[in-house]
Order: sequence, then C-alpha cells, then structure tokens
Amino acid sequence: MNTSRRAFLSTFLKGAGCFAVAASLPMSVDVEPPPAPQASRYRFPQGLASGDPLPNAVMLWTRVEQVDGETPEGRTEAAVPLNLQVSEDESFSTVIVDRTVDAPGSSDGTVRVFVQNLTPRTTYYYRFIAPDGTRPSVVGRTRTAPARTDDVPVCLAFASCQAYEAGNYGAYRWLIEEDASTSGRSIDVVLHLGDFIYEALGYGTARSVPDFPDGGSHGDDGSQRHAKTLADYRHLYKTYLSDSDLQEARARFPFVNIWDDHEFTNDAWQSAATYDAGREPAQKRKVAANRAWFEFIPAVLSDHPGSAGQTSQARDYKDTPVENNALPETSTEGLHPEPNNRSAIESLTIYRSFRWGKHLELTLTDTRSYRSAHPVPPEINRQIAGTDRYLTPLSVVEVFDAGRTYDDGCPPATVSVGDQEVPNARRHHPPGTMLGERQKSWWKATMQASDATWKVWGHSVPTLPMRLDLGAVNPDAETVVFTTDTWDGYLSERAELMAFLDDHDIRNVVSLSGDNHNSFAGVICRQYGHENADEAVADAVGAEFSVCGISSPSVFQALVQAVDADSAFHSLITHDASATGGKKREETLNLTFLHGAKAAATVAKTGRLDQALSVANEAQNPHLRYVDSNAYGLALVEIDGDGVDADFVTIPPPTEVPRTTTPDPLRRTRFHLPARTPGEPVDLQGPEISGHPPFPLSRPHE
Repeated sequence: MNTSRRAFLSTFLKGAGCFAVAASLPMSVDVEPPPAPQASRYRFPQGLASGDPLPNAVMLWTRVEQVDGETPEGRTEAAVPLNLQVSEDESFSTVIVDRTVDAPGSSDGTVRVFVQNLTPRTTYYYRFIAPDGTRPSVVGRTRTAPARTDDVPVCLAFASCQAYEAGNYGAYRWLIEEDASTSGRSIDVVLHLGDFIYEALGYGTARSVPDFPDGGSHGDDGSQRHAKTLADYRHLYKTYLSDSDLQEARARFPFVNIWDDHEFTNDAWQSAATYDAGREPAQKRKVAANRAWFEFIPAVLSDHPGSAGQTSQARDYKDTPVENNALPETSTEGLHPEPNNRSAIESLTIYRSFRWGKHLELTLTDTRSYRSAHPVPPEINRQIAGTDRYLTPLSVVEVFDAGRTYDDGCPPATVSVGDQEVPNARRHHPPGTMLGERQKSWWKATMQASDATWKVWGHSVPTLPMRLDLGAVNPDAETVVFTTDTWDGYLSERAELMAFLDDHDIRNVVSLSGDNHNSFAGVICRQYGHENADEAVADAVGAEFSVCGISSPSVFQALVQAVDADSAFHSLITHDASATGGKKREETLNLTFLHGAKAAATVAKTGRLDQALSVANEAQNPHLRYVDSNAYGLALVEIDGDGVDADFVTIPPPTEVPRTTTPDPLRRTRFHLPARTPGEPVDLQGPEISGHPPFPLSRPHE
C-alpha cells in the first residue's frame, strides 16, 4: 500500500478508539416509608430489580449494605437476612411469597431469588425488608411472560451502551413516563444488549466514576485506567446502579440482559484483552467480570427450563481459579484450547432463549466469549489502515476470515493491498467464528424448532454491514469494512447462519442489536455485495433494527472529534449546511453510509442534495433503509401475529437535559414488518418519522 493510501485511512479514523471514548421519578413510594438513613443499620443503595421473566417464574434481586456508624460506607462481610415479600397488589394486602433469604457478604451483599409457581401474564409487586424494617424506597414491579399458546402482543424496549461518564440516563426516564402514560404502550420487558457498564475510565466528562479500588492501566503512557479485579468490577456496577433513573427502570420493568465487550474489556474476544498489544492475557479479569455480572444482573441461568424443545445450556457462575497465560491470536481452533482460557469462559454461560406467548421466540447469544480473534491481526491492520480494527479493506477481510477454506481450499500466501503484499496470517486456520461451534449449533436448533410466529435474535453487535466506498473519492483506497469487531468481520459464519435460515425456510426473523452508537435498520441478506436495493430485498431472510446508545458518544460525535476539520475526509462525516437552513455540523456520515462517499463529498462541496443523489452509489449498503449516526435513546418493538412494529426513540444528547426533566424525543422513527408466507419477500416498510428527521431526510430533495 502506498503512503498516501495509508495516510488516508489513518487520518480518516485516527480516533477509532472513540467507542472505548456525559431528580428521580418514583414508581411507587411505599405507604410506610423506610426510616431515615441515619436511623437505620441497613440500606439498599442500588435498589432492586427483576429479570428473565418466564410464564411461571422470575428472578428477583437486590443489594443490601450494613451500615457502620463510624464508617458510613457499607459493611458487607456478614450475611444479612432479608424478608422477601411478593404480592399481586401494590399495597401487599395479600402476600403470596413471604420468605427469608440471605444476602451474603461473599457476594458483596447481593441476593438473587428465583421465585416460581407464578401465574402467566400477571403483574407482581415485590419488596425486600432488612432486619430493622428498612427497605428500598420503591416497591418493585415485575410481570411474568404469557403462556406458550397465548395469542397476545408483546411490547419490549431494547437498549445498549450506557457509559456513566458520558451523560445522564434520560432515556430510561422517558421510558418510565411512556409506560405510565395513558397514551403510551405498556412495556412488558426491557432487553439490554450489552455495555451495561464500561470497564475503563475516560468515556466522557459529564460525571465521574471514582477511581478503582485496585485497577490496571494501559495506553502509551499507562495513564488510562481499567478494571482489573473483582472489587473493581463490583465498584463499576455499584456506581452505575446508583443512578436513580436506571434504578427506577429496573424496579418498574423486568430486564433481560446479555453482555457485549465492556462488561469485560474493550473489543473483547474469549479471555483476551485488546489493549495496546492487542492480545494481553486476561483470564483472571474475565473470571472477575463474569462473577460481577452474575452478582448484579438478575438472570435465570442454571434454572432456565430451555425453549423451543432445546435443553438450556446457560449456567450460573462457578468459582474458577485461573492464571493469565499467553493467548496467541494465531490459534488453529476457533475456541483457543489454552486451559485457563477455557476455564475462564466456562465460569459463566449466558446464552439462552425465551418464549413469550404464541408469537415471540427471543434467542439471545453471547458474541464475545466464543469468538475467534478479529480476522486481521492488529499489527497487520495498522500496517494497511493505521488502526487495529477499523477501515479494513473488504478484500483483505474476505481472505483472512475464510482462512484455509478460501478459494476452495487454496488460500493465497499474501494479499495485495495497493503496492504491497500483506502476509496471509490466517491461511492455515479455519474460518472465523462469532458464536463458536457449540453455541452455533444451539442457535440453529432453536431457530429451526421454534413454532413462534417471530424468531427474534437478540445480540450485541450488528449483523448488517456498514461499509465505506472510499475508492469513490480516493484512487488509492477501496471499499472498507467500518469495523471488523461486528459481524462484518466474520463474513463466513454470517453467511452460514443466513443460508441456514433460508435453506430451512425459517421465516419472520428479526435481529435486534446495539454496540455501534447509532440507530439503523435494513434487511438481512443471505449474501451481501448487491448492486441495488431490489437485489438486496430479493435475497433477504429477515430484518435488523440496531439501536444507538443510552448515553455513550454517538459515532458521529466521536468521528467529528477524531478527524481534523481541514482533512479531505472531514466531508464524509460532516459539512456546514447553515447557509441553506441546515446545521453547522450536518450529519453527512448518514449520507456516506446510505449513498456513498462521492455523494457525501458532493453535498459538502455544493450544498445541493439533488446533485449528491445524482452521483449516489447504488451498490453502497443497499440493504440499509435508515441511518441516524448522531442518536441517543432506545427503541421499542411490538410483536403480534400480523407483524413487528419497531420504533426508534431519539432523545437530545444526554448532557443537554437536566436530570430532573424528562427529555422530549427529537424524533420517533417507525418501521413495520409484516409476517410473511412462503414465497413472499421480506417487506420492511418505513421509515415513518415524527419530529425532526435526520439528514438527509431532513432536506427536501431539490
């Protein structure tokens, strides 16, 4: 690759690490308020929560601290006996569960209680009471899932990426108000798709996380701090769950959680940390992260009954001694056989599936613990693109990901990139995997066996490609994968899964994802690389809705900060449209993703959207229907026998609205996906937007 091409890519995304880069509304105040804090020996600083509702059971959770008058921080060495009460009415006039449970000091005062023998599709209220009568300031509310054959709609919210330092959690406040309003839809469950916490400090400046009890460091000068021990990860959960909006949401709605990378370490794969050298052994950190997740996230794992006729493979955390041993990226197996690596991964298994009534099978996968290393080793990616995992030439990803299967088993020894030959580091290895063999087999079996109308796949990273045709504006560049950390870095396995759906006529598939800090929607294809949208629809096997972050910096804002204003590539991200009634920083990035780099460069130069669209690249991500790269908020989906209605709710940036105010949405973007019968194409309808549309939809097509 020549110097100008390398400079192009490096300059374009020199800040690619940006993703690793600001008054409560009580749901129900108890009739008998708890004693004032100074009069109590106990407190519940992280509130209470419920998770993984089944038709006849749910997991309940809280954390209690025993207060020492001389040391106001909590003491959790000794177990605290708590009284758990569950009722069908908010006043607890009739208590159906009344039992004592211990919150042991060994779990940092957290307690998980699996309550069974409940009635399907029923609202329950619950509370924990300390020995002196103290209890959380709100009563918890949860709701069991409908029975398997119930012909009822299900409304779920889904969310992702909530960096505490980057801003407030106004999206949760909006969700609480929406659920409480007479005009809003009743929310059955909240699906959190990962990045519930961020393992490192420095992801924003809106509010601060106190330094870690122990902590590690990384970065060129070692100044960047990250969680290292169990105490560190617990510290993060306790800090994040001190937020009253998040507490209220967890008290009001049952949550279903999976993790992404930041619950462990940025851009994680198996038990490897990607800081600095890109392959730091971190088995001890993986075990600590798994244990903290298990302690603070109420999830039904070992007690899970399974779904779609498949035996559940989810398992509770088990204490596992490990050592940090080297984990080379060049393993010839997908799941690295190093014993400490496998022990760390197997300390907790979270992939699982849920059935909600007649119409919804929700299958959740773990896209971090079993994945192979990113397809292009970071030292090679830096050589050709100037970054570890961003802006990788598609041609290189195709060869490296396929490994020894490329070209019918004849992979090249080197790959041409510009004027240089890059060694094919994966030529002797199997194709990359995101799910690992065991989880992949389970996913296929679950999807095939389910007789629910809709098969919804909840996972952390997007399925849809978000590629950039950089060759349209620079002859030294070519089409690149925005980041190989998503499914676009694992092309072979994605194609295998989509072919499985197609070959077995598994219809009405919807993917819900997060991670990328923008909202977008489109059709999932069996293969990508189509010439136009019609071809993409003809090849579609389902649809995906990928949600922005609750508070984490949007991809647009991160790139604006990372790319110099005088760079030639700045126009692919933003342009000044104030002279024509637009914004000072218009989101040209949306246009780049939807219509190509040449269209983006044209609108930045001329200000004319019609001229930009006249040079649009029809083959540029034709599977996409909508992109909002500067978004914060969450999304709703309502599912019934006729179709799926998806609703992206975009709120103002989380640093702009005071915590005591419920944010009004900037826009709501709706899609409808009708259920289809054999022979019919995927018919994703929308977007229909209320409020101010994002660019380029905000501009009339002159």
